[in-house]
Amino acid sequence: MKFLITFLGLVAFSLMIEAQVGLDITAKGQFNSTWLFNKNISDQGAEQDYAPSWGSHYGLGLGMRLGFLGIGTEFNFGKHNAEYSGVILGSNYSSKVALSTFQLPLFLRFQNKGGVYVELGAQYNKVRKALYTRENLLPTTNDAISEYAKSYSTAFLGFGVNRKLLKSIPLGFIFGLRLQYGIKDARGVDAYGTALDNSIAYPTYAKTRAASAGINIGLMYTIDTKEKASGY
Repeated sequence: MKFLITFLGLVAFSLMIEAQVGLDITAKGQFNSTWLFNKNISDQGAEQDYAPSWGSHYGLGLGMRLGFLGIGTEFNFGKHNAEYSGVILGSNYSSKVALSTFQLPLFLRFQNKGGVYVELGAQYNKVRKALYTRENLLPTTNDAISEYAKSYSTAFLGFGVNRKLLKSIPLGFIFGLRLQYGIKDARGVDAYGTALDNSIAYPTYAKTRAASAGINIGLMYTIDTKEKASGY
């Protein structure tokens, strides 16, 4: 993450000394399929199965562009959820972990003249709240914040399109897809609510990887700081 921040800082400096710099301000949101993968959960078979789960985030994005190359960051608040289902002692149950997060992504974006873009980056995720709930089998609701890492990071790949809404004003609509997978351990609990670092339940520790795939939408306002260079 530190290497990425340094690299993006150097890119930003190189953009500032060029002829045309576009500053982007984006109001955006994302609807995601969200997961928390852990090998010790995966190894339990029908007793602990992953179930589809959904999350979302919203926030503000800031970016800088020179021609096809840009850098950016966002300030997002969101939900990253994980759901499970299984059978134990002949009884079906379901459970859910709901993480409330603050997200700070940093990325490089490559965009052609038609507005089609590809982005690569990493994201810092601050865990603000963690709530565990279980239904059907001894129903319970627990605050699980102490079992999760205070923060974790993810890497992501995205692609989409940025199209102008009106020729008279520099306002564009962004629609894309962003895929993320955990770099750092998010820790946490299993489908029963047992801490994954419990050495009795799990003698061999396995890291938890947060993953998501989501539709990214937003409105982008662009400010051109200098005269347009030829070709753009």
